[in-house]
Amino acid sequence: MKRMSVALVVTGLLSVTIPGGAVHAAPESESLDSVVKAIKKQFAKKSSVRFSVKRRGGPPATWDMKASGAYRFGASGVYAADTTEITQEPEGTGRSRGISIGREFYSQAYVRSKDGRYVWKSPSTVGKWTYGRNLAGVIWGEDLINGINPGFLKLVASHVATSADGGTFEGVKTTLHSGTVTVPELGERQAGMFFGIEEGGSMWGGPITWKLWVGPDNLPRRFHAIMRFTRSEGGEAETMTMNIIYRGWGTPVRITAPPKHLITDEW
Repeated sequence: MKRMSVALVVTGLLSVTIPGGAVHAAPESESLDSVVKAIKKQFAKKSSVRFSVKRRGGPPATWDMKASGAYRFGASGVYAADTTEITQEPEGTGRSRGISIGREFYSQAYVRSKDGRYVWKSPSTVGKWTYGRNLAGVIWGEDLINGINPGFLKLVASHVATSADGGTFEGVKTTLHSGTVTVPELGERQAGMFFGIEEGGSMWGGPITWKLWVGPDNLPRRFHAIMRFTRSEGGEAETMTMNIIYRGWGTPVRITAPPKHLITDEW
């Protein structure tokens, strides 16, 4: 489990270059309706998808991060997730793995220095797992900034978006949807970067510049976001980029709890 969660601000607009093909502004939510429907169909089928994430930059206390894993869906969204995350921190390389199944959550994490010494471990024995009930920060939700989150797609669909020929990505012909949306709250929690729409609820907020490549089946293949972070009272901005790849839609995925003899109540 992450040792901290950081609220972040995004400010300023960045220009977006869209690959070749005709570009048109999408009226209201029309351009993304088919994507939301395709994703919700996967939810209804209790399907799955594998993913990989790369995140770079951001303000102090955020680290460059790579993650990979898989999601299993239920009717309302992600029911189970298995995620391994690698971070580059001042003390060394952090590695964490979290398995979330419904309300159950299992995790193991450590930070290791360049000389191989463990700077921090949770639990204290490498190879063991901690167990707990899922808290709000761990659970997938409609507030996550993610290309397969219907909540985020509905938010950006309410603003001007463009669509164009996205070229071919990993052998699949794609359509590229893109735009910029401004929200009053931005932050980070265990499940990922999130947004809020309540005014005055946070000291951080700003625009998200996004791109989403979808295949002929309208299922996302790649999501890209560019964020520039600054405090609401001003100051020098920091830039964060996030790129997510989705693979193997519908390929069977098993996400199971660790063996009981490896689970401890230590945190």
